[in-house]
Amino acid sequence: MERYYDAIERIRQIPEEKAVPETFRDYFMVCAEFILKLNDFIEETKDKDLSLIVFSENEEGKRLQGRLREWNRILYSDMAEGYENSYLNPQYSEKRLSPFGGMLSVLLMEIECLIPAAYEKNLSDITAVLETFIQIYCMFESGCSGYCGKRQEQSLPDVKAVKDVLYSYAFDYSWDFIHQQMTGQYIPDGSYTRSVLLNHDFKTAEDIYLFGCYVSDTALKTAEFVASLPDTEIDRMAYTWYKGFKDGFMIQGKPYEKKSLIEFRYQMGYERVLKRTAEYFKEDGYDFTLPRRSGHFITRSPKGAGSLYESPNRQMDYDHSYDLSLVMGDRIASRMIEETEQIFRSFGDEIKRYAGPVVMEGFGEPDFEPREKEERLRFTEHQKEVYGGYRNDLQLLVHRFILEEERSFTIIAWPLPSIGEDFEKILHETVKINTMSSEAYMPVQSKIIDALDKASFVRVKGKGNDTDMTVMLHKLENPEKQSNFENCLSDVNIPLGEVFTSPVLKGTTGVLNVKSVFIEGLQFKNLRLEFRDGRVTDYSCDNFESPEASKALIRRVIFGEKENLPIGEFAIGTNTIAYKMIEKYRLGSKMPILIAEKTGPHFAVGDTCYSFMEDMKLFNPDGKELIAKENECSSLRRTSPEKAYFAVHTDITIPYNELDSIVAVTERGQEISIISDGRFVLEGTEVLNAPLEDR
Repeated sequence: MERYYDAIERIRQIPEEKAVPETFRDYFMVCAEFILKLNDFIEETKDKDLSLIVFSENEEGKRLQGRLREWNRILYSDMAEGYENSYLNPQYSEKRLSPFGGMLSVLLMEIECLIPAAYEKNLSDITAVLETFIQIYCMFESGCSGYCGKRQEQSLPDVKAVKDVLYSYAFDYSWDFIHQQMTGQYIPDGSYTRSVLLNHDFKTAEDIYLFGCYVSDTALKTAEFVASLPDTEIDRMAYTWYKGFKDGFMIQGKPYEKKSLIEFRYQMGYERVLKRTAEYFKEDGYDFTLPRRSGHFITRSPKGAGSLYESPNRQMDYDHSYDLSLVMGDRIASRMIEETEQIFRSFGDEIKRYAGPVVMEGFGEPDFEPREKEERLRFTEHQKEVYGGYRNDLQLLVHRFILEEERSFTIIAWPLPSIGEDFEKILHETVKINTMSSEAYMPVQSKIIDALDKASFVRVKGKGNDTDMTVMLHKLENPEKQSNFENCLSDVNIPLGEVFTSPVLKGTTGVLNVKSVFIEGLQFKNLRLEFRDGRVTDYSCDNFESPEASKALIRRVIFGEKENLPIGEFAIGTNTIAYKMIEKYRLGSKMPILIAEKTGPHFAVGDTCYSFMEDMKLFNPDGKELIAKENECSSLRRTSPEKAYFAVHTDITIPYNELDSIVAVTERGQEISIISDGRFVLEGTEVLNAPLEDR
């Protein structure tokens, strides 16, 4: 591609020049040197389709394997090892490059996130970034007017002018970046990551270097361990994952046979499980996609990765979570929605194949507490509002083209070696938990549902915390044939073990307080939410000394930059075996919400579990119809759809050891105790206490 090579030749000249003010010379040198290293990688591998390479035992195979390992270290070293004293760090960048520090840090991030594009030989994507870099370099170059005697007379470009270049870059290439992201998610043909998975068996752990993602010690150790597992164990893990997705369609009465495409999201290192799962789906006529996390700030979600990505530095991800604030506004948000709709239309019937995501989480990463830096970019109040509206519009758009009554999902979680020396034992116990019998739990959970269906509201009180919640329930017109609570078994949310409902908002009031909970990989300390009529009225945590910084963390991770969110779900977790494992290995701070939510009552803020499915007929295994599928917000979907949904659903669990009681209260004031002093006391549920007592 001629434009790419023209850009490289211009960048080659930068290290030899002294054409920018001295204060900024080192920054542009660092950028240029990284780009030239990236080009060296492209040149070294230009005759190879890396997705097809199979490492052999001969010398050439070992040499190539070693080179890819070395390139991974070289290309990601700035992110992984030198971040604190790198221009990637907005704190360091602002100190050295003020008043341009924030935006130049984003530009370097944009450049270094091109590494996967180099593996895929996506030169057009790389060129868009390089030309923008050159344009900004030239603005600083023209500001350096030369020497006058011994004094160098220099001027700097206007800050707004530099920001305008980044805005134009985002605006001009938004179609390309959105199209690239959506194609990766919905179109399997031509996918590099899919090709890597299909062409390797991952019994050699080093195969994961072919993806072009950062390979952490945890990912490599995971891949090495999974490579050592017998095929029977891999098959068991894969079948559980596959069956959960398929059962979700069957239980909800959705047309599995009508679809033929899934989207994989998974934890690096578990590729063997992924590949075997893909084989199960192939037997049903299904293909798959394996999308990457976007490397461009305009399409990178502030909440987190969500797709194929291994973080070189979690503080870096946190520092750059709001890079979108450089450009976010009404005009660009509107453009992105329009382009997304056009791209959906361009897919034609292909998009109708999409059945939903098949998700794997990992748990056991080292504890991470982000440091709040004044220098990192943030949304303004107006941008928060615009971005929230954009996310709502995007969700409505997705559901126009991918009908909720024809899609589903499943999600499962497996441990990582970084969880500690008991990793193998924890993995084997997790296999048992993830493959528990739905038939055994169904009648026990039915007992709980029968009791709850007699109530007009439920009271939840904590122990050692301030939790005290009153949860209002829908009125059953025909209790013999209707139910408020879904009997959740082993399908979309693996493992099994909860009953849940969408509460009535009016009258749902109180305090939810949890001493420690992990959400989106972040530990929240002493998280406290206050509710009135089902809406969040106040919130806090003890993560930072600054109350406002703590509130900002909650808004970003839990609320999706929304305020006054409703309660979308109330549930009671029943998987005491999972709780026992957590207690036995002291995993409370490391468990993903997927498993943690099954180990106590939990509340979700945001949308209900039935968003866009409110009008579908859904039933429990006993044949009773589920009627609690909406609340006062989602009921606005016909008249004011922009007010009905929030594009947020975040679960917060109270573990059994922080729980005092759950009591169902009937319309006449009769109290039916479900849990007392952290133990199940309802007749027919006592079996759930056995793991709690066996310590």
